[in-house]
Amino acid sequence: MLYLYCNQPSNNEELIEAVKDHKLPKEFLLEIQNKIKNDASEKSWSTELELIFNSDKTNLKSKVNNCLSLEKYQEISKRLNLNNQRLMIINKPIYYSKGNIALVKIVFFRNIEHNSGSILLMEKINEIWTIKEYLNSWST
Repeated sequence: MLYLYCNQPSNNEELIEAVKDHKLPKEFLLEIQNKIKNDASEKSWSTELELIFNSDKTNLKSKVNNCLSLEKYQEISKRLNLNNQRLMIINKPIYYSKGNIALVKIVFFRNIEHNSGSILLMEKINEIWTIKEYLNSWST
């Protein structure tokens, strides 16, 4: 029972902390700082999720339910009274403008306090985004 949080939360200084010891281009570090300061606009994953579901040949739709608000997720969890629901929260990706590098923070929220998250350092190889490293991983 996996749901996707509809909104793309804005990033914070955690990204800067996560990459401080990595050899990323200095320009990318500046871009990260600028995007954290200046990108507070609301955006939804609904369009991307619909595109994926419509073109998916791996039946991902059977594993990931529709996107929900936090309130709707809590309502479903309370109504079902099961401990198997998860809400996947994906922050706004930050892409390096001069290369094939991106950072994406992902958190899994569970209704029984077994939460986890990580910042993914990704690289685009042959037009496919690949996870290169998990940064600042945590779980409760």
